[in-house]
Amino acid sequence: MRLHVTLRAPLAATAAALLVMLLPAQPAWAHAKLVKSDPAGGATVSAPLTAVTFTFNEMVKQQFSTVVVTGADGASYSDGTPKSVDKTLTQPVKPLPGGAIKVVWRTVSVDGHPIEGQFTFTNAAPAPTSAAPSSPPPATSTAPAAPSSTALTAAADPTVDDGDDRTVLWLALGGIAVVLALAGGTLWWRRRTP
Repeated sequence: MRLHVTLRAPLAATAAALLVMLLPAQPAWAHAKLVKSDPAGGATVSAPLTAVTFTFNEMVKQQFSTVVVTGADGASYSDGTPKSVDKTLTQPVKPLPGGAIKVVWRTVSVDGHPIEGQFTFTNAAPAPTSAAPSSPPPATSTAPAAPSSTALTAAADPTVDDGDDRTVLWLALGGIAVVLALAGGTLWWRRRTP
């Protein structure tokens, strides 16, 4: 009976140390993911759009988000910068031309991990009556592209890599805590034994 009582304390201490060490590491394992976009990739839109909306599974950093919306004419139809509210990122757009519309997006998770993607949809809404929102790029340039990943990653947070380093750090600290708890429990048990 005494043996069971003396083993419970070190085992409980070890379990508590593991729980404390591993719980804070969980946010580093999960990065934001796109849940849906409106309009969706491949969709055909029949009503005029005023914005393209992205919904993520967690919040993203507005200051590091970019969305480029281009028509078949190569002109940009993005209107200002994207706005982030809760888990939603919204990019206002100028009146879109008919045909294929390309959307290239990039943002950063709250943990510093950059995520990006692109899709196209078809605009079948009535043609806008106003003038074109912007002039097409010169013949020597290519269609607008999202910012480079190195520039956005450096701007995001130079101390946060992509979470893998933090995961290894937490696992190493957890292993050290377990070893220390077991060593302390063993030492305590030996001193208590007559």
